[in-house]
Amino acid sequence: MFKKLFLLALLCAPVSLCAQKFARYDFAEIMQALPAYQTAQTELQASGQKYESDLEEMRKEIQAKAEKFDKEINEQTPANIRERRQQELQEMYQKFQQAQDDNLEAFRQEQQQKLQPLQERVLAAVKEIITEGGYVIAFEKSNTEAAFSVLNETLIEDITAKVKAKLGI
Repeated sequence: MFKKLFLLALLCAPVSLCAQKFARYDFAEIMQALPAYQTAQTELQASGQKYESDLEEMRKEIQAKAEKFDKEINEQTPANIRERRQQELQEMYQKFQQAQDDNLEAFRQEQQQKLQPLQERVLAAVKEIITEGGYVIAFEKSNTEAAFSVLNETLIEDITAKVKAKLGI
């Protein structure tokens, strides 16, 4: 009896291995097709331009102050005035660097706030398609290309269109 069950298991194992389904999807293509993603990108671009214009104003102010300093300061200028002006320039430059770091962090947070819900929505749709389709695993297309240089494309189904349909796009 044990031998029969063992033989049955051995015979079924290759069949079950062949029956496994694999999928892949293009995350970037799906995200770019979402209308909410396009809106978020437009808003992020506007924020980025605002941050950049703020920094440009500071940069111009520092440059103007440095040029004024170069014109006014000569060998006859007392050392304490020279040091004070240099200190002012140094402080302005430090404020500029801090503003640059703060703007970058604010932009990253805004980007995460706007894009993370969309990414989660796409991944939830992918998980639903995987479950509904009985796939063993689904690879993200860009990761697949980077990780595996040779794949048998005939054994992997592209579910990008199914995910888009699930999301209503």
